[in-house]
Amino acid sequence: MSTSTQPAPTTRSTKRKDQSKRTKRKIYEAAVQEINQKGFNAVTIEDITTTAKVAKGSFYTHFKSKEDLVFSTLAFSDEIYKKAYQKVQNLAFLPMMTQFLRLSYPEYEKRGKGVLRAMISNYFAQEDQEYYGEDRILVQCLRGIVERGKRDGLLEESISTQEYAQILLSTMIGVEVLWCFDKEGRSLADMMEQAMLITAKGMFR
Repeated sequence: MSTSTQPAPTTRSTKRKDQSKRTKRKIYEAAVQEINQKGFNAVTIEDITTTAKVAKGSFYTHFKSKEDLVFSTLAFSDEIYKKAYQKVQNLAFLPMMTQFLRLSYPEYEKRGKGVLRAMISNYFAQEDQEYYGEDRILVQCLRGIVERGKRDGLLEESISTQEYAQILLSTMIGVEVLWCFDKEGRSLADMMEQAMLITAKGMFR
């Protein structure tokens, strides 16, 4: 006698969580649109919820403030970094790094400069937050890239993976800031790849 296992029905709890994620993303994307058009300081919560077509109270269900929303960009970005890393993790060091950037930054760039500028301007007011700690997926991806460089014999074993990852991270943050104020219309992905290749080659043993 054969038995077939039926998939468990989607629970109400799961449906609510999925709906909550969609609403949060909808509010975030509406905020990105508004901030790019008007600038962070000029945008109100009502502007965001009107564009998102949600009740004003929904904003505070998902975000504490406009600043909190802006910094949620890091979590959304980590989703992109994770997918990119999964696609390149078997490559050699330099191709792994460049393809990781090429897969990540076009998506990042689509958001426009408004949200990134808002993050920069609010960063130093958020002293109690650690935005680039070891639990960040981006940092974990960079550590994985560095470990590949060590396995390929290109990076010094005597220098810790964390130190190398911090060097790469510092370069990435610097390029993002420069791109925000770039007047020549350069691609963030192009700027990032150029700077990161120079940094990575400078780390060679």
